[in-house]
Amino acid sequence: MMSKEHLHMVRVKELPCCLCGAHEPSEAHHILDGRIPGRKAHDFCTIPLCVDCHRGRLGVHGDKTMLKIMKQNELNLLGETIKKLYGEL
Repeated sequence: MMSKEHLHMVRVKELPCCLCGAHEPSEAHHILDGRIPGRKAHDFCTIPLCVDCHRGRLGVHGDKTMLKIMKQNELNLLGETIKKLYGEL
């Protein structure tokens, strides 16, 4: 049986990339905003990113150009991800 955290991450990976909209399977990125240095964010604090927006040179683990171009930050993208997955609560 899958944990709730694992099930949530599976659902996140089924969403399109929250930065560029790519429809290929996404990677679940643990947001960096607000986390304790040296520790990974909780599994519920993940957003869907394509490989390029996640690990590419312009992505969130690169120079973060895509975040700047889209005028976004990880906390806003987390909110949008939660809304897509669970709707208005």
